[in-house]
Amino acid sequence: MAQQLITNDDLRGLRVLGGKNGTSNIGKVRRMVFHPRERRVVGFIVKRPDLMLMFHRKDLFVSLQGYDMVDGRVVVRQTPDACDKGACKALGIDWDSCVMWEGMPLMTESGDTLGMVGTVTFDRNTGAISTVEADAGATANTLLGKRVIPASLIKGFRRGIGVALADQHDASAEQDEEEIEYGAILVSDEAKQLTAEGSVAEKAGAATAVAVDKVNRTVKPAVANAAKATTQAVGKGVSAVGKRAVETKDAFSGFKDEYRKARGASEGASSSSTKAASSSGKVVAKASNAAKKPAPEKKNMFAAFKEEYDKARHGDE
Repeated sequence: MAQQLITNDDLRGLRVLGGKNGTSNIGKVRRMVFHPRERRVVGFIVKRPDLMLMFHRKDLFVSLQGYDMVDGRVVVRQTPDACDKGACKALGIDWDSCVMWEGMPLMTESGDTLGMVGTVTFDRNTGAISTVEADAGATANTLLGKRVIPASLIKGFRRGIGVALADQHDASAEQDEEEIEYGAILVSDEAKQLTAEGSVAEKAGAATAVAVDKVNRTVKPAVANAAKATTQAVGKGVSAVGKRAVETKDAFSGFKDEYRKARGASEGASSSSTKAASSSGKVVAKASNAAKKPAPEKKNMFAAFKEEYDKARHGDE
């Protein structure tokens, strides 16, 4: 049979139905009942409502194998071994020896107290305990977290230590001071080395991890996209500058060609100083005229860079 883990918190407070048709309201689940020697749950106590709100009714014991779950409610089976004496006989237990662990202290073999028995996780089919959670109180649980103790470190119930066992079976029962017994759940000293879960520090670390993950998933891609857009913008701007540079190059080439032609013509002319000066003046004039034609293109070279850069930054084509 497959293991089906549930907790005492899952059952506590659930409405319990019974009767011939399984529709009569019997009461609500109050507490789990544990085997006197073994580490397992044997059933639970059902708190029955008072008759006419005046007469107290005795609590009902229901075996772990004596009920079914129907629409989120506990329905007691109509069999002799489902509850009370018939259930105890079928389980082979003495009712007066059974123990209710919830709220009992968890004590180590060396005498240290780790807290009280809180949430108990167990197998729905066999009752075998899987883990016990040490409850140290709301404030301590928030600051320090809760220690979850596996079944392998739980020794079981021990008498003579811990707290008084009064009110174990019936809330109306009264015991003389001399008859009060003490008990606790004994655990191995190794349980002290277990790391508490759910502390403030652990939650803060988890929050930090979530924040880092969000940065990795949102901020970093945004930065990468911005860098990519900037790179593309710069690339388009450089391309525009290169285009203008090629056009400007032709202007200087024209200046050079005109200068050579004029100089060649001057070398074949008279060597007089007047003619030389005139020839030199013509060289410079022709070269200047050749360079003046593409001047507007040269002037607009950096303006084109800015225009292309701005378009790329704003997503324009």
